[in-house]
Amino acid sequence: MSIHIEHHSKLTNQQHLDDIWALLCRYDQAFVPPLSARENTYQSNLLGGQLVAGKPRKYFETLKEQSFLIALNEHQRVVGFMSYRPEYVCQDLEDPLETTYVTTIIVEEEQRGKGITTTFYKTLFARLEPMETVTTRTWSTNDDHIHVLMKLGFEMVKSIEDSRGEGIDTVYFRKTIEGESD
Repeated sequence: MSIHIEHHSKLTNQQHLDDIWALLCRYDQAFVPPLSARENTYQSNLLGGQLVAGKPRKYFETLKEQSFLIALNEHQRVVGFMSYRPEYVCQDLEDPLETTYVTTIIVEEEQRGKGITTTFYKTLFARLEPMETVTTRTWSTNDDHIHVLMKLGFEMVKSIEDSRGEGIDTVYFRKTIEGESD
């Protein structure tokens, strides 16, 4: 199966949006907390959200306003995506600075382990200027994503203990783009 990556500053293709909605619904519960319990893609307080029939509608509404890298199969269907906010200042960090903030990554289960997430990050890095930074966050038990981040040279810059439940921390990672060697 051939996969190719496309960039969209604003995603307007309705089929792609429908595919992303389907991915959000399918993998909603794989996130901690579930996406359906979140108001948006960048909220600070991740505890105490209300599940809304398993449908992450509010999350999707803020997601649609972001930039995307999408992985398309040979039928032009989205099998994975990365959403991000350029020029975002993350106030949760002690040293807030303007950054490209990766908010969401989902890859179809049957496509995992094929390097799509790594390709998303490398594609994003190639779009940025040297000395720009990329920031993201995840939960402390999301070992697969943390492994990719560490492999790509991200550094953990903050951990918020038990912020997603007992024993589950929110961890922030940052990488400064160095240029050609990335």
